[in-house]
Amino acid sequence: MSESRESLEEKLIRWYRHETIQGRNWAPRLFWLPDDRGGPFGTMRVDACELEVIFATILGEASECRERLDLEQNGRGTFLAANARRHELPLLTRKS
Repeated sequence: MSESRESLEEKLIRWYRHETIQGRNWAPRLFWLPDDRGGPFGTMRVDACELEVIFATILGEASECRERLDLEQNGRGTFLAANARRHELPLLTRKS
């Protein structure tokens, strides 16, 4: 796993724990598989960049993935951000 991917996943866990995200009442299992010890944050279940765009929008942070998703997936980053602003959780791409 690359260093940048690890730091993105660490950031997502930190953001998930933020009170604003916790206020959405989303269970970690929506986004992560449990780890080997039964903890909530094991392997990512969904695309980390897509989740980063959603969390960044909700928290009012700059997204490091939105522009790339827009370019590579025909506006996907903007779509995800718009859903987050409307308090919606769209279907996220499953991590393969």
